[in-house]
Amino acid sequence: MEKKISLRVADEDLEVIDSFIARHDFSNRSEFLRKAALDFIKRYNPPIGQKEIPESITLPTQLKNNIQYLINMGHYNDWQDAIHELVREGLLKEDIQKLKSQYDTVGELSSKVESFKRMAEKENEYMKR
Repeated sequence: MEKKISLRVADEDLEVIDSFIARHDFSNRSEFLRKAALDFIKRYNPPIGQKEIPESITLPTQLKNNIQYLINMGHYNDWQDAIHELVREGLLKEDIQKLKSQYDTVGELSSKVESFKRMAEKENEYMKR
């Protein structure tokens, strides 16, 4: 079921809208405004838990990659959480790089621990023989 709503629009805004509709594939103002409203909602209210940083957020590539890395490592739940936290804390690029380095170090240490565990298991197997 469709509902009818009223919308107040300044004359000059309506001219811009009508001009746009005439140049594009919209059958009427209602179709255009419905599509525009839904696109606006989709752009500014993305799904919760979205891991990838949307293209609409422009950041330097290295910074964007570092934030994405921290999301993938589980430091942030999703990109919204990351951006919110970074803005709230006022973190700079250097701080993000430090966090990434810490996760890299933890990853390296985890690899070494796993390697030592495998060596210990092999040694235990050898000693049992």
